[in-house]
Amino acid sequence: MRKNIFFVALLSILLYSCEKSTNYSVQVASQQEKIEDYVKANGIVILKEYPKDSIFAENEYLWESSDSILFRLTKKGYGNTIEKGQRVNVRWVEYSIETGDSTSYWTTSDMPYPLELVYDPAATKFDVEELSQRSNTDCIGWQNALRFMAQSEAEADIIIPSPIGLKHAFHEVKAYRYKFTFKTITK
Repeated sequence: MRKNIFFVALLSILLYSCEKSTNYSVQVASQQEKIEDYVKANGIVILKEYPKDSIFAENEYLWESSDSILFRLTKKGYGNTIEKGQRVNVRWVEYSIETGDSTSYWTTSDMPYPLELVYDPAATKFDVEELSQRSNTDCIGWQNALRFMAQSEAEADIIIPSPIGLKHAFHEVKAYRYKFTFKTITK
């Protein structure tokens, strides 16, 4: 009798756990809804093409597709256009679109040495196995932002869905908003 009660209890716990957990694709779909809700709640105007003059009106963002970044250039950069293979230092402030909490890596007091990465304009997607293994320097969303920013010390406001975000965003299945900048490293 005790074994039967134990078995029924164990089975109930397992069934309840399975119902409570969701697979990754369901979590990504839920995240997509949260991004769309965030866009509506904040009065964000969606553009399908990059402005010819590179000037975004207040609250205008480029959003090429549902699995791409939302991008707004807030300050133009200077100098030559960034090239594939060029090394850059990046600084950012990360904001949760769900809670508004933020983490800053914008100044040397936040992070003494900026994160360095290599620009790769061909970075678009990784498969799920590669995503779980990547480091923060593999952020596809940042690579896409660099492509739009084009020149050193440009600043942008971006929203990155988790599949192309930082490693922790991928594991949490959360989109984040960033104040983002980069500086090219001279050879």
